[in-house]
Amino acid sequence: MILNICNKPSIWHLLLFLLFSPRPAQALSIEMATQPGKMKYDVEVFGVRPGEQVRLTFLNNDEMQHNLLILQGKEGITLKVAQMAWALGPGAVEKEFVPDMDETVLAHTRVLNPGENQTLSFQAPESEGKYPYVCTLPGHAFSMKGIMVVTSDPSSVTDVQVEEKKLSNDAFVLRPHHKSLVKRAFVQDGPPRAISVGIPGGINFCFDAESCMVAFGWFGPFLDIGPDWGRNAGQRGGGSVNVLGERFQSGQIMFPIRIGGKHITPQVSFKGYQLRGKETPVFEFTVNGAWVKETVSASEKGIGLTYSFEMDPGLVTPIFVYLDRSNAEVEASHGKWDGNWLKIEPENIASFSISHYRQP
Repeated sequence: MILNICNKPSIWHLLLFLLFSPRPAQALSIEMATQPGKMKYDVEVFGVRPGEQVRLTFLNNDEMQHNLLILQGKEGITLKVAQMAWALGPGAVEKEFVPDMDETVLAHTRVLNPGENQTLSFQAPESEGKYPYVCTLPGHAFSMKGIMVVTSDPSSVTDVQVEEKKLSNDAFVLRPHHKSLVKRAFVQDGPPRAISVGIPGGINFCFDAESCMVAFGWFGPFLDIGPDWGRNAGQRGGGSVNVLGERFQSGQIMFPIRIGGKHITPQVSFKGYQLRGKETPVFEFTVNGAWVKETVSASEKGIGLTYSFEMDPGLVTPIFVYLDRSNAEVEASHGKWDGNWLKIEPENIASFSISHYRQP
């Protein structure tokens, strides 16, 4: 019997097919981790070819939670995406601090606990350019970021200048990580009796001990204390420290509390502050003889501050709290608003809070 190998598949056909068929390209392997305690990735730039398959493994070897989002967009997109993640409020954890921006977020990990890792498999964009990556947990985006460079010649990619990289390596730049930082020093364009507080997460504020109110807030790195300490050899120090990041209005454009009526002039006396572990300081002062405790914290709803007050429960008259509500969203735990004035009845005076914030 004669076999017709021309009309039937054979082992030779299979071998020829395997020999001349294009082989799938091997994915580029990238390994990335954190720099423990420094709020930074250990890889701040890497290069890939257009359309290349990428296999990126991210290890969180820090003691804090982190994630990784690879983005596309114009300058400043990292901070914008991070702000959108922070503005998710209580829902941020469920969404892994990833905002609904599908056209911007190319790939992302979940939120990784200390010691966890995750591998991302994705295709690099076809268009050459710089694609940033960032950690979007509160406050991390100011230093924990880098750039994926899409180029036909990845070997030419070196350690390019990442925005604020020099700033993040400056020993005189204060950044609160695990607990709040308090600095008493003259602040550029600040009040004479300034108490600056940096809260983990990138929200900071300046408390005026003379008027017993928050002068302003800002988000970003905390303070550059170089002018106060003397950054360079031969400098004596003693200068005003510099606020870093972007300022925002606190809403307290005048001392906010009035006891008994809106137009009663407050007599205010600062008594000091207490520190409570990882929380922000508790400021204590009197208003017309009544003792007040105020805690200022980062708003959970957006970029802004939450003011929590404790007052003498023995007060029998209403109090009025002034807060500028223009260009901001404001929420209060108790009371009724009349314009910028919040009226608190005596039964709620012992403890109440007001949140003043804006969306990114």
